[in-house]
Order: sequence, then C-alpha cells, then structure tokens
Amino acid sequence: MKVQGNRYINNPEMIKNKVEKKTTVPQNIISEDDVKISDSARKLVETARNKVSDFHTMHFSSIMGEIREIPAEYKCENLFKLDLKATSISGEQSAFEGCSENQSEVFEKWLDENASEYLTEDEMKDLKEKINAMTADVDSLNAQEGYRGTSYESVFLLSASEAGLRKVNEMYVPEQLQAGFSDMIDEYVHFNDSARNSIMEKMTPDYMVVGIGSKTESYKYKSEIISDETAFYTNEKKEISGICNQFLNGKTDQKLFCNEMKHRLNDYYGSRYELRNQPEAVEGRVNNMLGILQHMFGI
Repeated sequence: MKVQGNRYINNPEMIKNKVEKKTTVPQNIISEDDVKISDSARKLVETARNKVSDFHTMHFSSIMGEIREIPAEYKCENLFKLDLKATSISGEQSAFEGCSENQSEVFEKWLDENASEYLTEDEMKDLKEKINAMTADVDSLNAQEGYRGTSYESVFLLSASEAGLRKVNEMYVPEQLQAGFSDMIDEYVHFNDSARNSIMEKMTPDYMVVGIGSKTESYKYKSEIISDETAFYTNEKKEISGICNQFLNGKTDQKLFCNEMKHRLNDYYGSRYELRNQPEAVEGRVNNMLGILQHMFGI
C-alpha cells in the first residue's frame, strides 16, 4: 500500500500522476512510502469496505422505493423508547410488565379473582375507580417518550401513588384481603422503581467532569454518579411519602399539605440549572405537579 502524506491510496499510478503534475511543489512536501499491513488488518479493511457497500446498497434501494430490512448489526437501541421491564420481588416475571401504561388493570384482575365474594357490584366498581385514580398519573408518565429512567417526577408520583393505594387498602379493601392487596402494592412499587432504576443505570455516562482547575480536572465516575442519584431519590421518596401520609391520615389539613408540597417542589425546580433565572417556568412546573397530586387525592 502506498502512503502519500497522511492519506492511504491503493493506486500507485494515481500518486505518480499527481506528483508529476505538481512540478512546482517542493519534493519535501510530497513523499511516498511503502507500508506493510498484517493479514488481520487487511481483513478489517475488507470488512469495512463490504459494510460500506452494503449500506450504500440499502440507501439507494430505499431511494428507489425498495424496502429492505436493516440488518441487526446496523440497528441501535432507542434509549428514549425503552420498555419498562423488571422481575417481581421473588425474581419471576412481574404481573405489571407489559401493563406499565395501565397498571390499574393488574389490580382489577386481582380483585376480580379474589374479592368478588366479599364486595357488591357497586362496591367493586367504586374500589376500582379509587385504584385507577391513584395509578393513572404514574401510567401517564410511563406512556411518555423521552428519558424513562428514574427522575424527580417519577419518584414524586410513585411515592404519592403508593401512599394513596395503602390508604385505599386500609379503608375499602375487605380485611381478609388486605394482606394480599398490600403485596400487590409492593409489587407495583418494586416494578416501577426497578424498571426506571435499570434505565437510569444504563443511561448514566461512564464519568463526568465536575471541576476544572488551571492544571487539573476532577471527575465523578459512573458508580459514584448512580450512588449519589440513588441516595437523593431515596431521601425524596421518604420525605414525600411522609407528607402524603400525614395528610391522608388526617394529621395535616389540605392547606398545610399543599403548602408543604409547593415549598418542596419550589426548592427542587428552583435549583435546576436549566430553569435558572426563569421564575415563570419554575412556577409552571410546580403548579403542574401540584395539580396532578390534587387530582390523585381528589382535592
């Protein structure tokens, strides 16, 4: 293989012709060298050429209206359309997998199989409506495209949803079934938590630059990033669940509950870099989340 400058050219005559035409160019600028490459390197070059050729064939076929399936090796996963997947607490397939956008159906199926002899038709209908109210906004979030890993919104809504479902269990589910329904709530929370945490880990970069000095840079690596995110969300879940439980158990009134949540949401969104110096945008995010919460709890 002939090398001219930093370009690799397979046709030596092409180089010769180019050099002959550029008679005014100093000889020390253009030079030719013979380079030997290994058999494995040659195979890599051939493979690359074949792949480029295949790609061009597919490209021009599509232009001419011919539909061809893209080979698996050229396909890449769309990280913003990942399905929510997780096993059950016991390690088996979760009942909520495949139903992440309509999770009330899983609870309804369980009620139909276990509670029919304990509830009248009207009581069953009322109970299902209450369950749907507690899960609908989590389902709506799960149906959205975009980042699908753990987020403040997913933690906020799931924490409120769990608190609401446990209150529904306490007040409306027959006593004989409360332990089983509580297990269903555990599975619901586990599925949404685990599925989103899995995507968060998958989309977390290997490292990020956190400080740049005059001669040094400091980094935070993937394990530390995930650890910090997990610790933050665990604390938020504890705080949000506590505020919701205080209200649902009648220990705080509606006004205090809404003020506490508004204050917490303001602290979070107000600290977001992308919302810096945008009070109207912060207010919009806060009001949106408060509205969802009020709808969930029927306020």
